[in-house]
Amino acid sequence: MKKAIFLFCALGFFISMIVGSGSALAADKVQKWNCQAIFGAGDSLYKEFQAFAARVKDKTKGRLVIATHPVGSIVGYKEMHDALKTNVLQGYYCMPSFFSGKEPAFALLSDLPGGYENVQQFEDWFYKSDGLKLSREAQAKFGNYTVAIIFYGRECLPSKKAVRKLADLKGMKVRAPEGIIAELFTALGCATVSIPGGEVYSALDKGVIDAADWGTRSMNALMGLYEVCKYSIEPGFHSMSALEFTVSKRAWNKLPKDIQKIVESEALVWNKKIVARVAKEDKDAGAKLKKLGVEIISLPDGDYRKIREVARGLWSKMGNKSPLAKKVAESHIKWCQKLGLLD
Repeated sequence: MKKAIFLFCALGFFISMIVGSGSALAADKVQKWNCQAIFGAGDSLYKEFQAFAARVKDKTKGRLVIATHPVGSIVGYKEMHDALKTNVLQGYYCMPSFFSGKEPAFALLSDLPGGYENVQQFEDWFYKSDGLKLSREAQAKFGNYTVAIIFYGRECLPSKKAVRKLADLKGMKVRAPEGIIAELFTALGCATVSIPGGEVYSALDKGVIDAADWGTRSMNALMGLYEVCKYSIEPGFHSMSALEFTVSKRAWNKLPKDIQKIVESEALVWNKKIVARVAKEDKDAGAKLKKLGVEIISLPDGDYRKIREVARGLWSKMGNKSPLAKKVAESHIKWCQKLGLLD
């Protein structure tokens, strides 16, 4: 009897060793993701994406290798969402608004034109209110998972005309992307023009447009926009983008729990580094604007609140396009009210 018990225990120990070694092998298996960004290889935001991937490789001891790819290198930027489904990509770093044709909620998850005053308020909506949960709900419909939200900063508006009060916007020709941002400019009395980024400088130089929605101060300076625009409306009211690092649920579920935690943790570090980097680049760009004779103008505080009230109607209008978009719009409005930004 004792001999039988001994043999049974020995067998159990042997089986557990085999199962355990199999689990260890699975946990140690090297996994590789191909992830594409919306930015070019020379962009500082892309370099921070590369740094994030390097940290993940280091922290996971090489068990997860994220191969980063600049915009358009594998698929077109509007095709990245579909590329997760076909497994051509395992992840992307992009503004979800590009895919709002699939789910209108993506537009308000990407930006809240006329809304928050600073990145912290928007970030808190994602991480202390409903934002991240709603983003993951939206992506789950397509078999994806939002790992984290990545910001860069509040944009400003390079202009050939001085805009010292809200009424000065009326009649101005403004380059703006199609969608809710263009609708906001239109509601404020502007004529909007949709042109590719590569044509913005020429359009300003030739007088086709008076102002351009592009990026933060440093991004606009890098584009050379202040060579033809002698005014910069700061802070801008029109945009403060939230980008996503989103992966396919299939790829995410293959990761051991400890690697998932590392990826999420390092994505938060990535976000903080980008916000800090862009803030420094914007500050440094101030010297360039001064040398070029650019005047920085802020609208009266009351005008920003008036713009927010106009924008609120557009958020609600967007919310009518799908049940999830409605949840996102109502959550934004509730959070703005909590912050005292809306009545």
